[in-house]
Amino acid sequence: MASPFLLIPVEEPGQRSTASNGEIVLIASFGNPAAADVAQCMAGRVRLLDLKQPWMSQGVEIESCANFIAVIGSMAAHFGDEKAAAEETDVVRRLRDLAGGVVVFRAGHIIGEHSKIGVWLRRFGFAYPLVPRRLRSCCVGVQELADAIKHEQHAGRGRRVCTILGPNRPWRDRLREHRTPGALSALLTGICFILAILLVGQFVAFLFNLLLRCRPSLRLWNFDTLRPRSFGELLALCNPHNIDYVKVVGYNNGIVHFGQRFPGKTVVSTVHCNRIVRAGTDVIKADCGATIRKATDFLAANGQELYVLPNYSYVCLGTAFFVPIHGSASKFSTVAETIVKVLLYDPANDRFLLTTPNEPAFREHVYNLGSKALVLRLWIQVKPKARYFVQKDELAAPDHDVLLGALHDAAASNVEIRKGKAPSPVVQICKFFSAENAASAQALEFPRDSLGRLWDRLEESPITSFLMHALTRHIAWHLELFFTTEEFALFWKTHQALPLRKIQIRFIRRDGWPHSPFCEHDCISVDLFMFRWHRRTFQAYLQQNFAIIRTNPGKSSQ
Repeated sequence: MASPFLLIPVEEPGQRSTASNGEIVLIASFGNPAAADVAQCMAGRVRLLDLKQPWMSQGVEIESCANFIAVIGSMAAHFGDEKAAAEETDVVRRLRDLAGGVVVFRAGHIIGEHSKIGVWLRRFGFAYPLVPRRLRSCCVGVQELADAIKHEQHAGRGRRVCTILGPNRPWRDRLREHRTPGALSALLTGICFILAILLVGQFVAFLFNLLLRCRPSLRLWNFDTLRPRSFGELLALCNPHNIDYVKVVGYNNGIVHFGQRFPGKTVVSTVHCNRIVRAGTDVIKADCGATIRKATDFLAANGQELYVLPNYSYVCLGTAFFVPIHGSASKFSTVAETIVKVLLYDPANDRFLLTTPNEPAFREHVYNLGSKALVLRLWIQVKPKARYFVQKDELAAPDHDVLLGALHDAAASNVEIRKGKAPSPVVQICKFFSAENAASAQALEFPRDSLGRLWDRLEESPITSFLMHALTRHIAWHLELFFTTEEFALFWKTHQALPLRKIQIRFIRRDGWPHSPFCEHDCISVDLFMFRWHRRTFQAYLQQNFAIIRTNPGKSSQ
């Protein structure tokens, strides 16, 4: 059995590994045989050392020979594995007096010549037909891990934790790739195909998932989502070496509700980073994972509310920096417009940015889907709470000028226009007005319609929430388009023949941000619902009639 720790002195080509030239790197691993493979990629002298024994008794004076130590840990620390976390803490504590840097690398399953997972994949590759595709995890190669260690060594950033997960892929695919050739392997694979038809693999996977509920530490063998509970853990997952392997989300509506997929990536949800505090009489400071619902409840205790409240409030405030979240507002069109300042982490340059809407950094990243920046904290404007009443009108086959006139009613706090099926002539216009003396029978807590209030109630129950999201993912196709005034006129004239089941219309003002769909002009938001089997017809309609198609990336089904 391999030593539980490896210390690997590494020297640059043509230089001696001595304490005087400061070229030595020590790599410690927690009993992982793959550390030997990493050592081979590091192109240096290798020496094994068991850190369970006193270092001096083995003839190594770490304090004098190392200016950088890389600790190869495990991603198990992200799954509540107390043993893995304790090992990390103990080693870092023992090395706290060193002058050089100490970096803990929480690695995914390391694939190498001597790694256990590499051996198992080669040994049981023939069994890939038995493994359901829903069983998946992350693996990282030894060369990639070695490159990350070298990069951290020369960067000289001091002490931190870096997670390197590698691609998140089904075990079935990995087993097939590592299957050894030969007649015996082919025979065993054929037998496994037969057993798979008999659902043996599905039954075993079901039992394994039950076991995960009893032993959460085993989740590292089957997962697609991580939910860090601190900014430290979140930053460890979003370091420069791992950012391409993760997709950071908020409440996860894009995946859970709209069915969006990110192949090869692990979803990192920020919902547990959700603290909200007051930063002034009319400003709150919120962590990225705090939902609009939580902010609403927090502000209600002090008689305040957000300027912008969407119909569905189970969405994280951090999401509003990258996705246009709009709803009930007259002074501001989107939640992002109410941000006073924001704290970002830029993994590309490994730096923090505290920026305001008037600064280039803010404008560079807001609504920029190509940005890898991570929103950590936001400062958001709030206002005194008001009460609202609604004025509803039903019109028969109004033209687009009538609708645009209603949307531009400056006296209303919010205007929403709804239509059912596209061929129907009936259009409902709802105008919400703020009034402190609104009669109790007609007063509303928030300026949104009954359907929006229903969505929030459905989300509060796990059962109804599951049914709502499942039906939308598998049956419905949801899309929000942003039209110019001219484009909306064309859409309204030609939409009656389309297979639309719901149309909701709002107005959004120009904001001037370079990556915004409303950068150069005001827009008409058209929120559409149809059945999935009609989406090709609608997509063909868009391509034939509109040169530019602007969509809301946070409200698009896949």
